[in-house]
Amino acid sequence: MFQVPKTIQIAREKAEENQVNIRFEVVNILDDLSKTSTIKQHSYDTVLDAAVFHCFSNEDRQLYMKNLEYLIKPGGLYIQLCCSEKATFDRGPRRLKKVDLNELFSSKNGWTIESIEDSFYEYVPGAPTGEREKAYLSLFRRDNKI
Repeated sequence: MFQVPKTIQIAREKAEENQVNIRFEVVNILDDLSKTSTIKQHSYDTVLDAAVFHCFSNEDRQLYMKNLEYLIKPGGLYIQLCCSEKATFDRGPRRLKKVDLNELFSSKNGWTIESIEDSFYEYVPGAPTGEREKAYLSLFRRDNKI
């Protein structure tokens, strides 16, 4: 079973061991972080999402994006790896369409799309969806005018 506190402890130890300046936080990304978290608004230069965004319903995606806006500094970067509509698995997470990413992270929503590229998501060996699947690797930048 996946244990967040232990995982964060290991990540912090590895970062310290390798002299990497990084801060790890554990939050429920679907809570209103402006009300439930001690993290200050616009605290992060970069947020990395490795196969999380595609798991949410359309409604939950809106909450997630609101929290990204809260967390990321103006001009900051959101790096996202998500399953694409080109994926071939029979079951598993929802697939995201490139057109939807373009709409969600458009300038009218306060973002600049730096890139959306075809990529792959590699699963753990023996995963029910296979070991590798088509994905998008995207770079989205928060507008400076927030």
